[in-house]
Amino acid sequence: MSIMYYNGRVAAAHLYKLGGSTALMRKNTGNGQARITRYWLLLAALPLASGAALIVHVLTTISLGVALIGAGIIVIGAGTLAWMRLPSMARTEIAQRAKVGLIAGLLATIAYDVSRWLIVTVFHDTFMPFHVFPIFGYAIAGTNLNPDIATTIGTLYHYANGVLFAVAYAILLAPRAWWIGIFWALGLEALMLSIYPGWLHPSPFEEFVSISMLGHVAYGAVLGICSRRLLARQKGTHVPGIKLFNSDSAH
Repeated sequence: MSIMYYNGRVAAAHLYKLGGSTALMRKNTGNGQARITRYWLLLAALPLASGAALIVHVLTTISLGVALIGAGIIVIGAGTLAWMRLPSMARTEIAQRAKVGLIAGLLATIAYDVSRWLIVTVFHDTFMPFHVFPIFGYAIAGTNLNPDIATTIGTLYHYANGVLFAVAYAILLAPRAWWIGIFWALGLEALMLSIYPGWLHPSPFEEFVSISMLGHVAYGAVLGICSRRLLARQKGTHVPGIKLFNSDSAH
């Protein structure tokens, strides 16, 4: 089911309850489709704010901690506005997908880290992918931190990113084919490759790229499979029958 069809059914249902004429319903249903689509996409984009905060930190003199606080304020404000303006059926669907994204994102991030650890261990690479964790911690809370505390904060930030990126994916694409998750992850990989080299100067660069890319493939595969199956289980439907928007959500 397409997003426009889903949104149209929601808008039409609300207009029918108001007793609108056929012509008015057609006009306002189109407006309702566009409005719901905008708010749906906004709610899908907001979980990406934690990554956007890192970009702000890298490109400016703003600390990552301050950037995260600013991002959080924007997310709360814009998210509340979008959520309140969505009809109840759309809210229910988005809430289901967000829950799926939380679980799938945690599993996918674990797969991402395990796959990178395995690559480094098996091939005896010299690039250490987990050395970025304390760097995240210092960027968030300052350079005077105890190294262990910095590593803990950085690890939490790393996992928050992995989970939140998965929530964004689930809100948009959870019912799609599992391999769509790999394309999503490779998009994240491309963004990372545009930022990290100039910021962290990873070396050897070839190892950094190969480890990161394989890790993102593992992340995307687990994300795509888990999101699809968990959403199907929530709805009590068979996985092969799920389209962009499950037809059950429009009835």
